[in-house]
Amino acid sequence: MKTEFREITLKEFTDFTKKCHTKNYMQSPAMEKRYQQIGRESYLLGLFDQNNLIVAGLVSCIYNNRGLKIFSFSRGPLMDFSQNPTFFYNFLKSCATFLKAKKGSILQISPTLLAPYAPADFKAQLRDIGYKYLGEYEQVKWVYAIDFDKIDNLPAKTPTAKRSKVLAPVLTPEEEQTLLRSFRRDHRHTIKYATERYHIKLRELQPSEYDILLKLLKESGKVHGFVPRDQKFFEQMANAFGDEVATIVAELPDGTPIASAFFLLYGNEVIYLSSGLSREHKKLGGPHLIQWAMIKYAYANGYHKYNFWGTNPDPENGVYKFKQGFHGEVEEFVGTFATSLDIMGKLYLAKIKTKEQRDL
Repeated sequence: MKTEFREITLKEFTDFTKKCHTKNYMQSPAMEKRYQQIGRESYLLGLFDQNNLIVAGLVSCIYNNRGLKIFSFSRGPLMDFSQNPTFFYNFLKSCATFLKAKKGSILQISPTLLAPYAPADFKAQLRDIGYKYLGEYEQVKWVYAIDFDKIDNLPAKTPTAKRSKVLAPVLTPEEEQTLLRSFRRDHRHTIKYATERYHIKLRELQPSEYDILLKLLKESGKVHGFVPRDQKFFEQMANAFGDEVATIVAELPDGTPIASAFFLLYGNEVIYLSSGLSREHKKLGGPHLIQWAMIKYAYANGYHKYNFWGTNPDPENGVYKFKQGFHGEVEEFVGTFATSLDIMGKLYLAKIKTKEQRDL
């Protein structure tokens, strides 16, 4: 089996992602554009079989300090895993050689491959070529998503070629009611109260207004114990992805912001990436109304999936309960794997404990 591994052009990568059903925003031309803008070291790599590109990915340096340099295929590399998986493993071996020459210490991968559909010996094959399984590590392993094809009596929509107004989706009353009835009852009531009782209004934020999003993110971060990304990150994403970004704010009648969320409209899915909430107004339904608006937009514009992104599938987890109210499904990916490229990487990986090891 004669194959060719090499750096690929942006056009080759773009053409490949258009046809690849495992494509995602982290493995996209727009993300490569962002890396170039912020000066992050990155490469587009591919494996060809008889001049056909069969495995491709965007790899970037996510850490470089004191002789330890970590490269990562975030949500990649990309491949149709129904093909011969040997191509995938050969690609990784070539990547390791390529990145070692770039003074890399560690190579991480986190393919967009659902665990139930992974080859039976996927982990074993990766272990045999020197990869350590890290599970959920830097990249989310579980997401929560609505597949519109699985909602009873909901007609399929044809994808639109151009972005329409996010807050003005064209739906029939029957389609809107079918979507709404698919939600949990308390979510339906909250959406109704937010609209009719509290008169919450939605509008789309421009990048120049992202300080509103950041203020609400910081407030949520204090409550839930996370540190949100800074404003520059969201501005960079908006610059790189352009019309594939939507940022929505929910406001009281007097214009007071009570909730805001950041979305990506990429490929066949709308992705809910980040959000913030005013705790003082948490019972007014701002987050529910934002999700309802974006779910309508996703369906009306022919997206296959509405992706709530990372989740902790614990019945006692409040964020998980919120997402569950929209009656989607948990999707489990294969997780993150890493291999060492030099002695520094070997020593570093040896110290990392997987979740299974931490639970012992």
